[in-house]
Amino acid sequence: MGGSPSCEPPRPEPLLPNPWREVEFSDDAYMKLQEEIKNHQPHPKASTTNILISGNVGSGKSSFLNSVLSELRREELNGRVQNIQAVRPGAQTSVTQHLRCHKFTEKIKIFDTAGFELEKTENAMKILKIIDGEVAEGSKFDDILKTKSSMEGDKIHCVVLVISIHNAENLALIRFYKEFIGMLTVTGVPCQLLVTCVDELFEKTEDLKSLYRRRDIKQKIEMLAKEMRISMCNVLVVSNYFEGEKINQIKGTLLLEAFAQMLMAAKPFQERM
Repeated sequence: MGGSPSCEPPRPEPLLPNPWREVEFSDDAYMKLQEEIKNHQPHPKASTTNILISGNVGSGKSSFLNSVLSELRREELNGRVQNIQAVRPGAQTSVTQHLRCHKFTEKIKIFDTAGFELEKTENAMKILKIIDGEVAEGSKFDDILKTKSSMEGDKIHCVVLVISIHNAENLALIRFYKEFIGMLTVTGVPCQLLVTCVDELFEKTEDLKSLYRRRDIKQKIEMLAKEMRISMCNVLVVSNYFEGEKINQIKGTLLLEAFAQMLMAAKPFQERM
């Protein structure tokens, strides 16, 4: 006799019928993104567009910066990713222990903070001080609250919080980000959430074209957005390069799309300044 039919519901298909975010993967779209970023002009009220990148240790923050810098300088780097932000010349400490400014173009500045640890609750106050333009580039992250407010730095126009998709269930980290996003809402500075390290979820680079159709990834992003109280349209997903990896159109498109959205998010804030 045959066994009784299974009562388990059928598993949903791993890919959604339609992507939850449209991204065009073509040579033309890729080159258009390159040109859009290189030719970026801030709102007339701002001389440069200033973006602050922050995240916990191991979030993929530095890898993202390295990946986008390599994309924008791919010709001089012979089409391969290189570590171009490791240590200041002659310095004895990693630049990520200081507030470091990367000048992507003449009109774009990216400020990089030290990766923070959750038990250090003063980190949110340090970042808020940077946002207000009260911290000079090169200041040691641990000393920021010890210095007087002297308006020595650049005012930030957009904040990007970085989280690895593997930390999507880290409740302590999500709680910290939620509280910090609430603080940012009061200041009016736009915030974007950048989700990294998705490359391990794909067998080959070509499969990244289906990133925004992956049901499991969308579910994690929806959960993060709900818990942190941030709109899905402000959540970006990328696959970072590894050092020495050859630059390619698929990863590059996702990286440049995310970076272009950060620049776009900054403009309305610049207009209100």
